[in-house]
Amino acid sequence: MRKTMILLLALVLMMTAQGASASADHSAAAKVSSNRIYMDGQFMDATGFTIAGNNYFRLRDIAEMFSVTTSRFNVTWNGGSNSVELVTGEPYEKPETDQDIYYSSYSTYSAKPSASRILIDGQAVSMTAYVIDGSTYFKLRDLGANVPFDVKLGEFNEIYLYSQTPQNAYRAEMAYDANFNRVSSDYPRWQSPVESNLIRNADGTVSVIEANEGLTIETYDASYRLLAKKKLELELPLFGAFYSGEKYNYVAYGQENREENDDKEVIRIVRYDKNFARIDSVSVRGGESFTTVPFDAGSGRMAESGNTLVFHTARERYTTEDGKNHQSQLTILVDTSTMTVTNDLGRFQENHVSHSFDQYALFDGSEHVLLDHGDAYPRSIVLSKGTGSSYVTLDLFDIPGAIGANMTGVSVGGFGMSSADYLVAMNSIDHSKVSEYTSFDMVGLEKDQRDVILVSVPRNNLTTSAIRQTTIAKYIGTDKYASIPKLVKLDDDKLMVLWQEFDAQQNRGDLKYVLVDGEGQPTGNVQSIENFALSECQPIVVDNKVIWYAQENGMRTFYSIPLSA
Repeated sequence: MRKTMILLLALVLMMTAQGASASADHSAAAKVSSNRIYMDGQFMDATGFTIAGNNYFRLRDIAEMFSVTTSRFNVTWNGGSNSVELVTGEPYEKPETDQDIYYSSYSTYSAKPSASRILIDGQAVSMTAYVIDGSTYFKLRDLGANVPFDVKLGEFNEIYLYSQTPQNAYRAEMAYDANFNRVSSDYPRWQSPVESNLIRNADGTVSVIEANEGLTIETYDASYRLLAKKKLELELPLFGAFYSGEKYNYVAYGQENREENDDKEVIRIVRYDKNFARIDSVSVRGGESFTTVPFDAGSGRMAESGNTLVFHTARERYTTEDGKNHQSQLTILVDTSTMTVTNDLGRFQENHVSHSFDQYALFDGSEHVLLDHGDAYPRSIVLSKGTGSSYVTLDLFDIPGAIGANMTGVSVGGFGMSSADYLVAMNSIDHSKVSEYTSFDMVGLEKDQRDVILVSVPRNNLTTSAIRQTTIAKYIGTDKYASIPKLVKLDDDKLMVLWQEFDAQQNRGDLKYVLVDGEGQPTGNVQSIENFALSECQPIVVDNKVIWYAQENGMRTFYSIPLSA
């Protein structure tokens, strides 16, 4: 009897021990997930696991992904309270002890339910989590609902994560692929045609016009919902410029003429109605314009007044006696009532600039006003005002260095007109630190840092003594860099200067802007906006807001700055 009782007691103890062991170890099988993660359109190398039919991803990997976005959050472990603590709005600080571990898709791993508390900004949150090799894994939708960020599933095992857009920014649907167009802290020696354009339509909508393997037109309502799309094939291989006039839209196309065929069409300016239905065109041929490569090493812009359209661009010219193909500006005047060219397009036009690395155009009454970034003849930021047959020219900013040295240490980002002045938004290095300018280097300059400046001159007094230069923001000698600034006209006596700030590692910082009066003098302090991105697109004014769009990783975001009454 006693033996029987002992055996029964031993059996009960064994069963109790087995039960305790089972309840203490609810480990689940974990297999490496086949999902691919994209954060704000960019592929991210992150390992996830499929556990009980759901995908879980490592918390610290997700925090690192979002560290420079509006959805950033930091992660810490509090051993005293056995809690995983998240603080939103703070950049992620990766521990030195954190190391990547390789997991094979052919193996099965053990995932244990996390017994730790989850605190977000000090508040306890209930989320299912598992621990694998000391790291905590969460469902993306649970994290996204609390951090927050957006989660969308693709058709082929993709998981798309989207950071929250900042206030007055709007992520927009696209009908076509989008090229990267955000500004950087790099300063090219010369510019190229502007491929990202934004216009306001008569019905209150806005349209994005992009030169991207064709000309694409995408129209949005006031809430940036995609309403319509259209695509035009490029009529010639090269895109030169887009311009939205009062009644018509214009696009410049071109093709190379390296064989120097006088009869070959090198530029075609096509006129469209406001719905982009083709109306007619005008052509420029190689012989009359001495052009081998249209739009070469220049931006190209148009302006109109009445029946006169000016296209101020660049070209590589026919071979000269020295055996070279020199580059210079090319200015084309078109009578739009007949779609004919009205000015001489010869090798040396009256407003000749060579090399011309950037071009701007506007009209002041019946006269057009042109701006060029020249590195030789002249070596300056030069303004030309005239009719096509004659011009008044003024060097607004003289550039030191040898004639024809491509490195100039300056870049132009905007040209405008107020009721009294012409204004140029640009940047410049400290030229006193350069001992020699070449076509590839500025000898003696350790860092290519540039101050943001505004140059202005009275419209009725185009003289050297009347030029004013105002430093808008100083960056030389600091730990920051500024992009090439942009200039937006708000009214006849108020403009906005915008630029992007970067750190020494070229990480994007705040957007900066300041309002200036008609003479280029700031009317207030420089303002900063976090998480805004400036782009190649020229901002426009719509409904008392300055708006533009920027693209990165195949995503388009509209940004707006409300203007006070």
